Amino acid sequence: MMKHHSDETQRLEVKQYFEAIKKYAQSIPEKRYPHQNRYIALLHLLSDSVSSLTRKRMEDESEPAACEQGCDACCYFAVITVSRSELDEIRHYLNVKQDEEVGVILKRQWSDWETEKSSAIQPCPFLLQEQGRCSVYPVRPMACRLLLSSRKCSREDESSGEFQSCQKFTRLGWQEMPLRPDTLLKALESQRSGWLDFEPGKLLDEEKIDLKAFTPEELWTMLNPSASTKTQDDSMALSKKVNSPTIP
Repeated sequence: MMKHHSDETQRLEVKQYFEAIKKYAQSIPEKRYPHQNRYIALLHLLSDSVSSLTRKRMEDESEPAACEQGCDACCYFAVITVSRSELDEIRHYLNVKQDEEVGVILKRQWSDWETEKSSAIQPCPFLLQEQGRCSVYPVRPMACRLLLSSRKCSREDESSGEFQSCQKFTRLGWQEMPLRPDTLLKALESQRSGWLDFEPGKLLDEEKIDLKAFTPEELWTMLNPSASTKTQDDSMALSKKVNSPTIP
């Protein structure tokens, strides 16, 4: 049953909101955005647009992004959080779009997960560590798409990047988008939870899932085609407070 929220201040109707942007979601090219949910494809296209604007502004301010292809340091240093809608998309991609060999590699890495958790630098569970690349790159979450550093990160000396310029210009880019990514994400999560309406704004910390908090057993279920396509609201998956770079 669909549910109304008690607070009606500045709220948008979920169904009306998605109807208004339906044509945009349907126009997203599937080759670059192979998402099952086309609204999440739209969310990620908007996020990429904001990231491009941020990178350009960082260059204009003589603080160019140090991020380049093949660098995986942020996969170790950053707090990697996703929405439940995005995690549903990751689960679908791993089971339907990704090669079986990748699943074998991920399972092998997850088998060593508890040992790696003792390290101060924790890799994202979807990073193919030997190759230094993301196993779910086409459907990687919004937080990963928006993260840029003006200083090169280094795993060797445990030196994380500099993210202040990125955070500042990302906020500005959000405001300039005709359709704000954070509002779309809030709408997706509201729809997933069964709300009829929602209040625009960022997701709360308790609404985010920390990818590094999963156990090996919980990760293995993501590679089980018979498993539910929806992520369980387990306490282990909620975002935790740590001193690492995050996206505003």
